[in-house]
Amino acid sequence: MTTSSRSAPPFPDPRASRPTRRPGAAELLRPTFKRTIFHTYDNLGAFVLANLVWIALSIPIITAPAATAALFDLGRRAAGGEPVGVKQLGGAFRRHFVPALRLALFDLVVAALLWFNVDFYSHLGSWATLPGFLLAGLMIWVAGFWILMHAHLLPVLVGGERRFAHLLRKSALLTLDNLGYTIGVTVQALALLAISLLTGAGFLLVGGSLVAVLLSTGHRELLAKYAPPAPGEEDPAETRGLRDLFRPWEAPRTRR
Repeated sequence: MTTSSRSAPPFPDPRASRPTRRPGAAELLRPTFKRTIFHTYDNLGAFVLANLVWIALSIPIITAPAATAALFDLGRRAAGGEPVGVKQLGGAFRRHFVPALRLALFDLVVAALLWFNVDFYSHLGSWATLPGFLLAGLMIWVAGFWILMHAHLLPVLVGGERRFAHLLRKSALLTLDNLGYTIGVTVQALALLAISLLTGAGFLLVGGSLVAVLLSTGHRELLAKYAPPAPGEEDPAETRGLRDLFRPWEAPRTRR
């Protein structure tokens, strides 16, 4: 495949002016999933090795966030049509170590606070029983929104956002402005992860890489909605189908 490095579009404010015709969730989810399959297929050797390195680096818990961010960095490169190699993991691991660790620690604090609040409010008695259940329900909705934000947090982080408050704000805005898409891509990511876990070998060889490529590709598709590329710079449509996974010599790869 002939590739040319093209940087991702600048991160826009989702509240800014946008085209009149906005693609719906299904219009984004279909090409995202298809591109994910072929981005991974075209770089299968690199992503298998990267997945094994990711698992090894995740065994010491403290290095797991940076290892995951490094895997997402490879996913970002593949989504942009850039060359992908396992050697790039080292630089990405060092570059994202502190931001990824900070995000992981914040994630743990948020999860603990939400758990504590749900437990506390749901056990209020006497006259506070009903208000307590309402507040516990509110905390559950907040937890659900926080989970959905994870579809955007790492793609935004590896895209270069280092200001923590801006990272949270951008991820929250993207989630709010694209709720249907975010739910859909989260379901796709969880489904891929579940299937790979059920097979065992699938998770070991490519499970994490698939999720990283999926969310990175989806993030790129989403940003193009706000900042359309210049004419001639659009990502070409993926014309290959399922048959080409098994008979690749019958169809050329999509060229960039």
